[in-house]
Amino acid sequence: METKKNRWLIALAGVGIHISIGSVYAWSVFTTPLQESIGWSLSQVSFTFSIAILFLGLSAAFMGHFVEAKGPRKSGLVSTVFFALGMITAGFGIQL
Repeated sequence: METKKNRWLIALAGVGIHISIGSVYAWSVFTTPLQESIGWSLSQVSFTFSIAILFLGLSAAFMGHFVEAKGPRKSGLVSTVFFALGMITAGFGIQL
C-alpha cells in the first residue's frame, strides 16, 4: 500500500524554512535595542550582522551537498537544530 504525502505539510515546511532563512534580514529590528541595552556602536552591530550573513552563505554552500546525500528532511532537521541553537546562544549571550 502506497503512502500518500501530504502536500500542504510539505508546503508549510518549505515556508517555515524560508522564514528561518529570511529572519536574518529582521536584524534592523535588533539594531537599536542592541545599541541601547549593550552600548554597542553601529559598526559593532553591523559587524555582527556581517558574521550572520557569512554563516548563512557558508551553510548554504555546505548544506547543498548534505541535502543531495541525505535528503531534505534530514537537512531541514539539522538546519532547524542549528537555527534554534544560534538563537538560544545569542539570547544567552545578550543576557550575560
